[in-house]
Formats: sequence, structure tokens, C-alpha cells
Amino acid sequence: MIKVAVIGATGRLAPMVIKEMLENGFTVKALVRDKEKAKKLLPTEVEIIKADLEDVQSLISGLKNIDHVYLNLSTEHPDSKFQPEFDGVRNIIMACEQNSIKRIFKISGLGAYRKDFPQGKTVFVNEIRIRGQDLIKKSKIPYTFFHPSWFMESLELMFQNGNKLNGFKTIKYPLYWIAGKDYASMVVKAMKENTGENKDYVMQGPEAITMHDALVRYSNTFSPPLKVSETPIGLIKLIGIFVPKFKIIGIMGEYFKDFKEEFIAEETWRELGKPTLTIETFRKAIRYFAL
Repeated sequence: MIKVAVIGATGRLAPMVIKEMLENGFTVKALVRDKEKAKKLLPTEVEIIKADLEDVQSLISGLKNIDHVYLNLSTEHPDSKFQPEFDGVRNIIMACEQNSIKRIFKISGLGAYRKDFPQGKTVFVNEIRIRGQDLIKKSKIPYTFFHPSWFMESLELMFQNGNKLNGFKTIKYPLYWIAGKDYASMVVKAMKENTGENKDYVMQGPEAITMHDALVRYSNTFSPPLKVSETPIGLIKLIGIFVPKFKIIGIMGEYFKDFKEEFIAEETWRELGKPTLTIETFRKAIRYFAL
């Protein structure tokens, strides 16, 4: 039986991965700051342990009797003193070494793997993420990094507000959107069939779709369809001068404006299976994971 500790278990995607782990017979432990929040979000089979990325001793204690660690970390504001994707990773490595963890599995991002896709641009999220991944590589702990394209779930979680759908207008090129359930299935298969070598898996969906077409297709899964609008990234950046939360959105939008994604997931599909969910079908998977 595979024993996995999940750090970042209450993030948006981690519950999907956790449910897939449980259905494949894994023993799952969630290391969280807020146990009450975790109890509301996670299945009862998950052992919930209070731990904090800034407290190495709590991580050491939480990782006892564990085979693998799955990291679903966030990146704070660029001026934050403590960055989970770097400072947190450093503390996790120390805890893993103390517990002889066999492998670290970690969700990353496609831009952190292929720096040419954004056409020479960079963004603080990937800069911090890459530094953290370099720490893992230097630690000599075996690792598997997952580099996904845009998640279909962002259509609901980022862009949908009631019966309205508002996305970025000026993202030029198609993206290989992937559904969270497909991603979760592929992650669990990578854990079950671990070959022992360090791996980087590119997680891309079944087809390349522009932002505009993704919005329209998602809108049409509702009856009546959602009202679709698209905001220019320049306007979002302007609003960000006065509204702090829009500043980060503007930075990310500007980064992806010229993001020219190529299909490079052949090896991932060959080893972990081809994703099957589309813009039209992934919402059923969301409801499945909410059960």
C-alpha cells in the first residue's frame, strides 16, 4: 500500500488528486494549517495532521511513516517574506531527509519547464517555482514534476461569476486545456508505476483551444448560455493600479498574452494515458469530485 502525504491539500486541485489516490488504494495523510477547513473539504478516509511550512519540526513529525510526498503549493505576492514554493520547499526537503522519503511529487507549471513558450517573457511565479525545484534537484531526493497547461477548472473558478463569464481578451494563441480529473488520474498512475528515475511530465489536454473559443464552448454547456465578455489585459493592468488584486491578474495576463504553446506531451500520454475530458464534459467531473 502506497502511503502519501499531501502538502497543500486544501488547494483547488489537490482534493481531486486525493480522491483519485484513495480510489486506487493509497493511504493519504494531509498536512494542513487549518484542520477544520480540511475536514470540510477532504474525504473522511484522509488522516489530517496540523503542520506549517514555516515550522520544520511539524513537517518532520507529519511525514513519519510516509513513502512519498505530493506538493500542491501556492506562490504568494512577490514581496512576501516567506514563499511556499521556495522557503516552504526548503523546509519540506529537510523534513523529507529526516524521514527518508522515497520521492517528492510536485505540481509545477508549463512555463517553468519550457521558457521559450512565453516568447522571452518571465513572471515571478515561475521564477520562484524554478528556484524551489532547483532545491529539490540538489537535495538528491528522487522527484517527479508535473507541468500542466491551463486547467479547464479555471473557466469556473477564475472567470465565471453567476451567469456571466469574463476572460482575457488578448491572449493570442491556443492552449492545451486539461481537466483536473484527467490530471489527477495521470498523477496517480505516475505514483503507481514509478520507474525510479527523475521525471518531468508535461500535462496537456486533448486539443488546443483559444481563450475565446474555450469561453464560448464552456458558456454553451449552460442553459441558457452564460453571458461571455472579454477584458483587454491593458485595462486589467490599469485597474490594478487602484485595486491590488487586479495587479497580479494583470501580470499573469500579460505573461500569457503571447504564450505560444506547442504540443510536447507525447511521452506523458504514452506513459500515463491520454486525457479524455473536453470543455463540454469536464463539469461532470467537477461534480463527481464534489460528492
